[in-house]
Amino acid sequence: MNKFATLVLLTVLISCNSSKTGIRVNTQNNKQEATNLYRYCVSFISIGSGIDGSAKQQFLDFIKDFETKYNIKISYEVVKWGREGETDYCLKLVELKADEQNAFITNSKELLKTATLVRYSENSVCKNKRD
Repeated sequence: MNKFATLVLLTVLISCNSSKTGIRVNTQNNKQEATNLYRYCVSFISIGSGIDGSAKQQFLDFIKDFETKYNIKISYEVVKWGREGETDYCLKLVELKADEQNAFITNSKELLKTATLVRYSENSVCKNKRD
């Protein structure tokens, strides 16, 4: 009986120890996910006939104009992921203050609202980025 109680106690101790390790891993994964978040992502998609090249050029011109207006350089990642020119622009916008970020996003959405082959998201991962 004493051996049985020792075995049960040992099993409980081992299982408790492994659950603590699992928590550490989850915390580390959450930190990694937080660093992979982008404030704003714009995707130029295609449905069999290529992307909307004029919308893409308007967006790039918008970035240049915004940089000139606020006298700042906006960094972004370009992720090309499709055969028909599909491209994501992933922006962290850390160079901008909160109100400037909101202005950038609002004005960008207004510019792209009629483009049917453009998708955007806020506070998300860059979906098509390969690590």
